[in-house]
Amino acid sequence: SRRYAREVREVYDVALGLTDEQKRIADFWADGAGTVTPPGHWNQIAIDLIRSNRLSDREAAVLLAALNTAQADAFIACWDAKFTYWSERPVTAIRREFDPSFLPYIVTPPFPSYISGHSTTSGAASTVLAARFPRAARQLRALADEAAVSRLYGGIHFSSDNETGLAVGRKVGRVAVDRYDLRR
Repeated sequence: SRRYAREVREVYDVALGLTDEQKRIADFWADGAGTVTPPGHWNQIAIDLIRSNRLSDREAAVLLAALNTAQADAFIACWDAKFTYWSERPVTAIRREFDPSFLPYIVTPPFPSYISGHSTTSGAASTVLAARFPRAARQLRALADEAAVSRLYGGIHFSSDNETGLAVGRKVGRVAVDRYDLRR
């Protein structure tokens, strides 16, 4: 489709003109093998919020249960989509259409592109944390948006992978917020 062709071109153009700031963002959210991974990244953010807001042990336990349940459910939804649609990664399309020697900034994972796991878990995590820490909601949503766009900067996801991943993750996060009654 025309939209797909535009998205392939977008990834290629972004990759060719990466700024230092875009590389920093891609590196910060890479969360590859040997790291805490995307859910761990959000757990670190949660722990900082728990400490700075002095939550009790019980409050922290409930929040972490909601956070990690939401992230697990988000990944289930994400991987269900990945293996339902089996969409190609940008590197495959770019090599076919524009540049046979193209390499993305970060290593392409060996599974389908649609939808982005980072975006999905970030949408879920930021929604859960924002419900518990409403004063930080804007910052948390911005972090989720940054995690999503980091995958475009890395050259491993199309914008639609990221946008849909965020939307799915936010829906999953809202379910967890309701189930754990975090809006007290």
